[in-house]
Amino acid sequence: MEKRYGEFINSLELLDIYLGSAQFKRHAFPDPETFPEVKVNFSAGKSDYKKSEDELYVDQEVRFLLEDVSVDRKKSRKLFELKGVFTLIYHSSVEMDDELFDLFKKRNIPVNLHPYVRELIHNSMTRAGLPSFVLPTLKIKR
Repeated sequence: MEKRYGEFINSLELLDIYLGSAQFKRHAFPDPETFPEVKVNFSAGKSDYKKSEDELYVDQEVRFLLEDVSVDRKKSRKLFELKGVFTLIYHSSVEMDDELFDLFKKRNIPVNLHPYVRELIHNSMTRAGLPSFVLPTLKIKR
């Protein structure tokens, strides 16, 4: 499988990335006196792919939640929540299947998508009247 995955990656070209849908909600404004700690939850949601003759279309859901936490850590509240779906379009001469996609969605899609998600979160929070937030560097472990 690793050999086939390597062949797939060597022939891979990223053609386009776009945001197909997004929604965000500001639940509250930070209150550092009552809630001095901030908790971040960022995750990739559902991943789907479809093939055309020479292109691979990947829909990747992303979720982001920012909460603040009370001094005694017994209470937390949502500050900001974001959900979105990005579409990534690739070309590869190696045929995609479910087994190959399982590796691809863990290893490559996060790397390709991370800068776009970082920008979306940063700008959406600013537009919601919240302090800007920069998503940390992506670190993928094998």
